[in-house]
Amino acid sequence: QREELAFSDSSGGNVINDKIFNVSRADWHLSLGSVVEWRLTGAEAPGTGAKTHPYHQHMTHFQVVDVRMQGPAKAEHEPLVAVGDWRDTLPLYGDVGFTIRFVAPFVGLMMVHCHIQKHSDNGMLALAQIHDAASEEERTPAAEAREAAAYRASVRGAGASRE
Repeated sequence: QREELAFSDSSGGNVINDKIFNVSRADWHLSLGSVVEWRLTGAEAPGTGAKTHPYHQHMTHFQVVDVRMQGPAKAEHEPLVAVGDWRDTLPLYGDVGFTIRFVAPFVGLMMVHCHIQKHSDNGMLALAQIHDAASEEERTPAAEAREAAAYRASVRGAGASRE
């Protein structure tokens, strides 16, 4: 499965793919065990390299399969990230992007977000729903509502121990 994830927008908003976080919505639906490839970009205009969005995903590491850098960012970040690296966080800028690959590891919700707390708090966060391919009933709105309610309860229970 291939998707593009654009962190922010040309005005610098705290969004992913032009959407602010909504705990009741999964933005991607993945099958358990599937190989997932995401193209990550910092969506500010090129040349605005000073604003970073460290992409972070929970529950599984990913492998970098493509590195896209231009302008001054190329010289600054080229030694830091290479094709083949295994990561859970990568720096996204207007001039820096990556393609990552991972296997959807479990059934449930997986969170991805900007690892700058202020950006995540203001909406630069999203959920991927991983489904058991053998159990299509998991895709029902009622099942997704139950998953979202369980996630909200777990976040409230986590208190100050948030990432």
